[in-house]
Amino acid sequence: MSDFMESYALWRSLPFPGLRRGENLLRAGENLALIHGDLALADEHVTQVILFVDEGIFRPSRADVMGLLEGVISRLERFGENMAVEEREVVDAHYRYAVLLHQIYAEFLRIGAP
Repeated sequence: MSDFMESYALWRSLPFPGLRRGENLLRAGENLALIHGDLALADEHVTQVILFVDEGIFRPSRADVMGLLEGVISRLERFGENMAVEEREVVDAHYRYAVLLHQIYAEFLRIGAP
């Protein structure tokens, strides 16, 4: 459970990845602003983990959080390599955050399931 707690502590200390005002990256038919919104939704669902860690209450979201995160990760992967450095940094920050959420929520489901 220590890997879970390390990932959890990292997530709680990280700021949510941001978009600069007016930023509207488009790649492979994807809009980063839309992916950003889906990542925010997934982040909201993952907050169920806080209740589990703080109070031991296992109450997973009714939403398909794992599917949502897998979709976000897949969409971010399609952005490709041909980007300016600052664009790549924004996409990579979103990708790392989504992977971290996926890891935490998967462990939460594994540990908390009866």
